[in-house]
Amino acid sequence: MNSQEMMVDLLRELLAIGSMRLAGRLFKSATSETRASEDGFVTDDLLAFYEPMAAAGTPMIVTGNLYISLQGKSAGRQAGIDNNDKIAGLREWVDVVHAGGSKLVAQLNHGGRQIAQLAPGADRIVSASDVREPLYGTKPSPLRSDEMPGVVESFAAAAQRARKAGFDGVQIHAAHGYLLGQFLTPHTNRRSDGYGGSLEGRARLLLEVMRAVRARCGEDYPVLVKMNGTDDLPFRRAATPEELVRVACWLQDAGADAVEVSRGHYESWPGMVQGRYRGFLTASVTVGAAARSGAMRRLAVRAVAPVVERVAEWLRPPREGFNLSFAQRFTAALDIPVIVVGGFHTREGMESALASGAADAVSAARAFIADPYLYRNLVGDSLAEHPVCGYCNGCIARFSGMRIDCYSHDIRGRREVMFATIRRRELLARDASDAPVAMPAAE
Repeated sequence: MNSQEMMVDLLRELLAIGSMRLAGRLFKSATSETRASEDGFVTDDLLAFYEPMAAAGTPMIVTGNLYISLQGKSAGRQAGIDNNDKIAGLREWVDVVHAGGSKLVAQLNHGGRQIAQLAPGADRIVSASDVREPLYGTKPSPLRSDEMPGVVESFAAAAQRARKAGFDGVQIHAAHGYLLGQFLTPHTNRRSDGYGGSLEGRARLLLEVMRAVRARCGEDYPVLVKMNGTDDLPFRRAATPEELVRVACWLQDAGADAVEVSRGHYESWPGMVQGRYRGFLTASVTVGAAARSGAMRRLAVRAVAPVVERVAEWLRPPREGFNLSFAQRFTAALDIPVIVVGGFHTREGMESALASGAADAVSAARAFIADPYLYRNLVGDSLAEHPVCGYCNGCIARFSGMRIDCYSHDIRGRREVMFATIRRRELLARDASDAPVAMPAAE
């Protein structure tokens, strides 16, 4: 068996996540889409982003982070799951993905302090403690102990809506420095009550959310958790990889069906989105999420951007599978499946990750933005020429301000050629199926 045949077999291996049966081991990881309406409803633009990924047979697709309350809304044109009036649109989303044969998992999230601008109707920006967020300049208000049950209920109610809308499962977002991650990390959690201090205290809110979601949705409903393998916070009091693995074990005991391993907080930049960064900061403060920050902050960022971006690219260049060593620790400690994300975009890189046993599955986000047919192109009726992500990070720099898309003109051009080729093949196949069947000649 050659290496490509081995890779195809590995990516096509079945995987069970709780009661969900998946037809392969390459998944679409969550991506902030910036394609919903301003008040969080599903739009045709949002559905159009997911339709080709489902048509390509991607085994499992995780939505962009859905806000579970207005207080937790962290970006512009972010889709919500905070109210029952969203269920009808969410059901359309599910139907589009199911029509292609894929499973769809709803990612549930509260932004915490990583919010550039408070959503209309929300009272204040909150976190575990009042530690300022350096990229946005946000100074959060610590959540009071009596507010914790409301946060837990928001997650549980959102999970219940997801099940009602037909999602195949939910993913609790505890990575990337959002609210639940802020509680896990000593740098952002300096509390002295029962939700701070020891690892048990810092993990308390996440575990309460996990148990509440499980109780609300039942034992048979798949519940995944996204976690950091490393906080990637040099010179700050980070949660250690060993601590994060311990928390994952507690989550497994509380009913989690799988863990996806990522890394970092927003202030870990560039660690969380390793790749290329020319123009990243400028785009972020002009058309991205940071465009909502103060004028002086935006001017300062633009002034230092050229130097900072060059240093960032030197420190964290593109590297495939950059979270694999952390995922391996989770895999060794857990009985549930471990999914790893982090720069995957080639057959060889995915094959190596799965063959090593460091993780049970791999996921990708930016690679699917460049090539929505990635799964099909790797394991199915592949096109000889298809777009490959160059990790310029233009998509991430523009989130919350511009719709998610590939912002490399060269890659977008190749993607359009691919779409045209696929449409042509589909038309030819349809014409062939519609052709009259020749009848045998009479004797």
